[in-house]
Amino acid sequence: MPRPRLAALDAARALGVVAMVMGHTLDAVLSPAARQTRLMVQYWHVRGFTAPLFLLVSGWAVTLAIARSGARGWAVPRGRLRRVALLLGIGYALRWPGWALGGLRAGDRDVWAHFLAFDALHCIAVALLVTSLVLALPGPKAVKGGLLGALAAAAVLLGGGALVPGAAPASAAGLPRSLPAMALAQALGGTSSFPLLPWAAYFFAGTVVGLVAPPGRRGVVITAIAGMTLLVVTTQWAGLANRPPGDPVLVAFRAGVVLWLLAALSLVPGAAASRAAPLGRRSLGVYALHLPVVYGWSTHPGLSYRIGQALGPGAALGVALAVLGVSFVIYRGLALGARAVAERVIRPRPRPPPAVAP
Repeated sequence: MPRPRLAALDAARALGVVAMVMGHTLDAVLSPAARQTRLMVQYWHVRGFTAPLFLLVSGWAVTLAIARSGARGWAVPRGRLRRVALLLGIGYALRWPGWALGGLRAGDRDVWAHFLAFDALHCIAVALLVTSLVLALPGPKAVKGGLLGALAAAAVLLGGGALVPGAAPASAAGLPRSLPAMALAQALGGTSSFPLLPWAAYFFAGTVVGLVAPPGRRGVVITAIAGMTLLVVTTQWAGLANRPPGDPVLVAFRAGVVLWLLAALSLVPGAAASRAAPLGRRSLGVYALHLPVVYGWSTHPGLSYRIGQALGPGAALGVALAVLGVSFVIYRGLALGARAVAERVIRPRPRPPPAVAP
């Protein structure tokens, strides 16, 4: 008998994708004057938690999905290869430089650096593959959780420059000349918005939550204690708001806040949290669809070009909600259409009964 879905997980995934869509859209269409209002200034401080929330919840969801599947050993990574390929395919498709195909063919460094840069989906894909390999190892959950926690710490230290200071280039000119080496540099840092170092740390933190904090009261307590510990430790440092995104102290602080939020969502009644399930289950599709709408794709301009930074807070919020709704409706329609086509192709049509000779 299949286990029931975890309502708190669906609610967290829905909250994560809503935060990302709203943040991207507001950033694209808010006017400079609107950004200076008190409400928007406060929002911009909170916006720094949207990507950590999205990544950490993705790691949590993956670990629970693997546990629900019952896969063991090398069946774990084999069962996730399609998902990894899908995420990487979508990630690179969204960065397709249709506006500069000549430069791509000519080996232009700036164009190739744009195409090979890592975004959130690339980061999730590689972190998912690494996680599945760790979960394929023999041994208890505590050992695997410790290994994933060590990977999170390594990603933070390396990404924050604590072990390799000054490693990230400021522009494409500082990247390696060969394309494979450039791709690796972009995956680990480079000029990417969401390189593995340090952003994979949030994903790995989510996998640790999925392993050591089981659904239920015990899991809520563990998650809350972990979040409180990170907050108590990191708030001993001053100037958190002025630290760069890869700073180890800031990464740990944001992870602590997100863990507290997950613990709070776990306390929401299941009937209320389940209302977010439709959006939570379609978070990947909504996320992938809203990016072309907001920023454009290939040669098709998005709202950042069509509208620009020209709207006040109310109008910008309305546009953001419209982008969220349209992305959800389009993805749901595409999914239903694909399912109908698959059923017609896979299910054999009933054959007519053989004719009976008179």
